[in-house]
Amino acid sequence: MLYNGRHLLGVDGLKKMNKGFLGPIGDDLPSLIPLLFALMMFFYVFTFTWNTFDQKGAAFNDSLEALRVANTLKGNNYLRGIGSFNERCAEAQSIKRIKFIVGLLPLSTGPGQDFSGIDLETIEDDFFESGDEKFFCTNVPEDSGDYPGPESVNLSIRSFPVALEFHNKTTGMFYVRPMLLTAVTWR
Repeated sequence: MLYNGRHLLGVDGLKKMNKGFLGPIGDDLPSLIPLLFALMMFFYVFTFTWNTFDQKGAAFNDSLEALRVANTLKGNNYLRGIGSFNERCAEAQSIKRIKFIVGLLPLSTGPGQDFSGIDLETIEDDFFESGDEKFFCTNVPEDSGDYPGPESVNLSIRSFPVALEFHNKTTGMFYVRPMLLTAVTWR
């Protein structure tokens, strides 16, 4: 015989009192479901935030690399001809984190000349040519066909004013023309 506080119970009374008891986990199951849901939501939001932060960090690093490429090629904003441009290009080609196309676009220097702008589809043809040499630099192999397009990741176009020196070899005189160093970078 058991005593439940008020009455003395027999075996039948004990069975009636335990009706609905599912065990230690079973009684706590209704309170565990919201707890598990809350933990699941917490880790989902944490993972989503971490991935967004990681993507923004990668885009920021790509922007820094684009500036590094452009800074390598423009130097102090004064180019002494195709020779100095090609030397700087060789140095810039050591940057492998991003792909790039860099070149010089001529700016208007007088009346009747208009700057045509930057067109991504024809940019390689628009780069300035001096004699038979083109002011063009890239780290993308020609045969790869891996040029920027709408599907490119972190596509960026940055332009910087530079001065390009021209020499007249017969007279020894030179003049300087304003140019636009345009860097197209992507991953």
